[in-house]
Amino acid sequence: MSKINTKLVRILSVLLCIFLFSGIGLASGGTKYLKIATGTVGGTWFSGGSVLASIITEKVEGANASPTIGGGVSNCRDVDANRAQIGYSYSGTALDAWEGRVPFEKPLKNLRYIGNQYIEPFHILFLKEQGFKSLDDLKGKSFSPGKEGFTGKIVFDRLLEEANISYDMLGKATYVGFPDGALLMKDKHLDFYAILTMPPNSAFMDVDTFSAVDILQLPEDLLNRMAEKYGMEKWIIPAGAYSGVKNDITTVGYGGGFYCNKDLPEDLVYEITKALWENYERFVDAAPASFKSQIKLENALRGTVLPLHEGAYKFYKEKGMEIPEAGMPLK
Repeated sequence: MSKINTKLVRILSVLLCIFLFSGIGLASGGTKYLKIATGTVGGTWFSGGSVLASIITEKVEGANASPTIGGGVSNCRDVDANRAQIGYSYSGTALDAWEGRVPFEKPLKNLRYIGNQYIEPFHILFLKEQGFKSLDDLKGKSFSPGKEGFTGKIVFDRLLEEANISYDMLGKATYVGFPDGALLMKDKHLDFYAILTMPPNSAFMDVDTFSAVDILQLPEDLLNRMAEKYGMEKWIIPAGAYSGVKNDITTVGYGGGFYCNKDLPEDLVYEITKALWENYERFVDAAPASFKSQIKLENALRGTVLPLHEGAYKFYKEKGMEIPEAGMPLK
C-alpha cells in the first residue's frame, strides 16, 4: 500500500471513530439523529420526551429523534457527555451538575438550557388531625423523605440543614416512594411525607378520601434562602389542593424542562425550540392534568439557572422575551 493510501486509511479510520462515538449520527442524506433522555416509561418525562421526539422528526428538517429512559441526574451526565443530545431535568439538578455539587463528581459545563415546561413544588404532607403548624412540630415524628436518589429527598435534606434540624431530631425515617408512603400515612405508620411533585398526587388523594391531608406552611425566610441558594422558584399551592388545605401555601419548587449539549448547531436548536413552542398543545395533551396550565411560551424561562443554548436564545429574543441573567449564552 502506498504512503498516500496508508495516510488516507488512517484519516478515514479517525473520522469513522468520531462518527461511531459521537452522540449525533448522520445518515447518508445528512439527517441528524438525536437521543432525548427522559424518565421511566409511562412517566411525565417519558411522555413529554416522546412528544418532543415526534415533533423534531416531523417538523425539523434533516433531524430525527427518539426518546431514551433516564432520570434527572443521569440525564445531565448523558447530555454533558453527548451520549444524549437533549434531556429532561430539574433546574436544581442542572444547577448542581453545573457547579459540581453532590451527587455529581465534577462540574458539567457542556449543559445548555432550552426551556422550562412546568414547576414542581416541594411540600410536606401530613394528616390534618396531626395539627402541625411549624417545623418544630415535626421533631420526634415518623416520616419519609422519599427514596434515596429522589430529588425531593435532596430538597428536604437541604431544607433541614438551612433550618438547623438534623435527622436525629426527627422520628423514624422510612425511605419509600409515593404509593408506599401514602399507604403508610393512611395506616398511621407515617406522620409526614416530604414530596416534590404537583399536588394533588394521586396516591395521597386516596389518603385524603380517608382522612384530610394538609400541607405545612414553611417560614418565608427559609423559602427565600432555598430559592437563592439552590435556584428554586417561589410557588403557590392553592387552597383545596387536598381537603385539609384551607389556605394558599407558599413554597418553592424546581422547574422541569429541556437541556441540551452545547455543541449542537445553533440553527438546529433554534428550529427545535421554535417547533417545540409552535406545537406546545401536544405537550399539554400528553401532560398530567395538574401540569397542563403551566405549559405555555410565557413560562418558558421560569426556572432558568443555566445559560441558554445560542439557538434557544435567538428564538426567545425574536419573541421579545426578557432573558434572565443566568440564561445569557456564554461567549
